[in-house]
Amino acid sequence: MEKLLKILIYNYMKKFWIIFFIILFSSPAMPVLAEGMVLKGGVSLSNKVPKGFFGTWKIKSVMTYSNNKKIFNEETTDFWNLSKSGDVITLSNPVSGAEASVTVEDVQGNKIKFTHVTESNTAKMTETPTLTLSGENFHGTDKIVIDKFKNGEKVSTDIVIYDISAQKITGSDILDLFYSKANGY
Repeated sequence: MEKLLKILIYNYMKKFWIIFFIILFSSPAMPVLAEGMVLKGGVSLSNKVPKGFFGTWKIKSVMTYSNNKKIFNEETTDFWNLSKSGDVITLSNPVSGAEASVTVEDVQGNKIKFTHVTESNTAKMTETPTLTLSGENFHGTDKIVIDKFKNGEKVSTDIVIYDISAQKITGSDILDLFYSKANGY
């Protein structure tokens, strides 16, 4: 008798949940809720990134902190190209050929913060630049955290923080200045 009661309760609960999900997902509000969640998650932030950030930049980085100075350069000069296609923002290095999509974490006026994560079985690198745009220049910080793993367990974490400054080499604002504004395009 007890077994029969459990089977009946199980079948009743199963039907209840099936009906609940059918009603939930067929609700007229569901597409609106889902659409709002997608927009809030990424589209709105990538659209808030000031146009002036896009283009090619010459970057100078100077180390301000590291818990393992042996593995990081104290000072570097590099090139970044920030571009956008649809809602995807890509950071590439025209010299090395490296390219990666980035996640915009925060946008406040001319200040952006984005993250890029690279993972393998033995390491995870998280890079988080925070940049403030000033005309054809930007400045800010770049924090890099490298977690190393062995047999699935984290064995060490190396951290470096750089002060960065950049000068624009090419980009949409410069092209707009020469083509669209001057020539009426």
